[in-house]
Amino acid sequence: MNKFGADPLFILKSLVLCTIGVLVLQTFSIQVMNRSVYQANTRSTVTHTRNLYAERGAIMDRNGIIFAENIRDTSDNLGYSRLFLQGSLASQTVGKVGFDGTGSMGMEKIYNDSLRGDEGVRVSVQDAKQREVHYRSENVIEAKSGLNLVLTIDRNMQEIVEKALKDGVAEFMATSASAVVVDPYTGEILAMASYPTFDPNSKNQGVGRMVKNEIVSMSYEPGSTFKVITAAAALENNVVSPQKVYANEGRCWQWNPKSEKICDTHVYGDMDMSEAMVQSSNIVFAKIASEVGAMRMHKMARAFGIGERAFDNYVGEENGKLLKPTELTRDDRTLKTMGFGHAVSTTPIQMVMAYAAIANGGKLMRAQIVKEWRNSNGKVVRKNEPVEIRRVISEKTAATIRKMLNRVVNSGTAKRVASQKLHDVLFGGKTGTAEKYNHLTRSYDRNSQVASFIGLAPAEDTRYVCLVLVDDPQGKHVGGLTAGPIFRRIMEGIYYHPALSPIAHNLKQVKLGSPCDKDFAGMPASAAKDYAKKNKCPVRFEGKGLRVISERVDAGLISGKTLLLGDAVASRMPNLQGLSLRDALEVMGNIRMNVEYTGKGRVVAQEPKADEALQKGAICKLTLKEKS
Repeated sequence: MNKFGADPLFILKSLVLCTIGVLVLQTFSIQVMNRSVYQANTRSTVTHTRNLYAERGAIMDRNGIIFAENIRDTSDNLGYSRLFLQGSLASQTVGKVGFDGTGSMGMEKIYNDSLRGDEGVRVSVQDAKQREVHYRSENVIEAKSGLNLVLTIDRNMQEIVEKALKDGVAEFMATSASAVVVDPYTGEILAMASYPTFDPNSKNQGVGRMVKNEIVSMSYEPGSTFKVITAAAALENNVVSPQKVYANEGRCWQWNPKSEKICDTHVYGDMDMSEAMVQSSNIVFAKIASEVGAMRMHKMARAFGIGERAFDNYVGEENGKLLKPTELTRDDRTLKTMGFGHAVSTTPIQMVMAYAAIANGGKLMRAQIVKEWRNSNGKVVRKNEPVEIRRVISEKTAATIRKMLNRVVNSGTAKRVASQKLHDVLFGGKTGTAEKYNHLTRSYDRNSQVASFIGLAPAEDTRYVCLVLVDDPQGKHVGGLTAGPIFRRIMEGIYYHPALSPIAHNLKQVKLGSPCDKDFAGMPASAAKDYAKKNKCPVRFEGKGLRVISERVDAGLISGKTLLLGDAVASRMPNLQGLSLRDALEVMGNIRMNVEYTGKGRVVAQEPKADEALQKGAICKLTLKEKS
């Protein structure tokens, strides 16, 4: 026994009993008193909830060529990066995604909800070393991949269009240029671009004007391209006969001493509607609009889609502006100027769809940029069908206007549009030069011009309708000398592309930079002969006359041409036997005579006969036949 009188064994037993008591109490506290608290704490240390990545859908062209897709990126929390495989090609249409993976412009923004998919949820159980215990972890909600978007755009055609725009901006020293190619029967957009553009893969690009798709976002005054709508209103309402001749007003027309004059670029003499379209006479179309009246002009423009959005949900699309009948008649000038495309504001997409209606026989189609949606397995889950909005004009009226547009290219303000490479493809179209609408000043900017051309390729049985705009071209500023040649290059590129050409075009071409790389059309015969001799260009002359009225590549001459001679003024019917339709139309265009034709190939019969005296208002009727 120690000096305190305590038994050591007793002390040891007491300590053991106390320890056991504390443990019992602690266990009781954990297991009974605070059981739920400790269970929750235990779960939180081994169980984690995390989002499962949802694959964003790809964007591709109509043939499955990828424009945009995702690549895995484990360096950040997003789990992916968006890669634009075609670079700047179609970037204004395809768009871009922001740093958070959400679409910020273009298709990426418009269809973000369908592209992004739905993230899933996984409950992950981990061991003490924070390693997932797979057999105890599970996906509570599975991730659902986004849908793949298939555009109506054709990648190859898009490339042709963008190159033509880039070259055109450089050649005409323009601020920008835009173009769109449409299938007139379905409303599908086959190519759509503005230049300059941007690369969506670059973090330093994607701001300012270069990201805008001006085909839908530009509001401008259409100018003379609007004359087809005025013609449609007159013909469809039987207000003006195509044969009605308007008396010569000289270069300018003033209907009362106080009125502001309406002027043409030249003195054209007496003209009917077709000739007025060919020469782009503001005076005649101002008179036609007056006869049609404000109500019918407004109704026809609205029927063509002017002042209404062409798409259902295209972000950034403008409406344009169409004055009401009461606004058109607030003075004695506004309605007249609407006849030649002033006092109205449109967008390029509205105008190209209006021309598509003329090309397809009179039906306004809904513009389409989405062809279909596919799931991650490639199965089509949703397909867009062509949508006919309404019939605008009769097939007869549409056919009459198409013939006018064909004459515009072959003998009017768009002669530079006719292709020397595509002899069998007869274009139709209309030029325009007008002012842009300034939203800040709410007025048209007289110092900011838009040159335009809207063309049909070909004029009959049209495959493509193409609009080209050139913003503020320098020097040559009219549509026939700027936008028109860009249209021609686009069509030549399409027709000579092995994957795009609707027919085989294995035609002999004159190479750029060769001695015969010269536009002889319109040159005096003597000047053409001197040029050919001086530059050692092999040429062959056909016909009689003092001026070259058309030309064609001559397969019988090495890199040479055949030049057709004629006269601008004629009193007797020329001999058209054996000529191609395009050459015959050029001859008749130079003597300002309307032409009707049947068949295909070369001229085998004509009325009036060769050398017959020409009568005012007579119509030339041609029969064509292909070589057997």
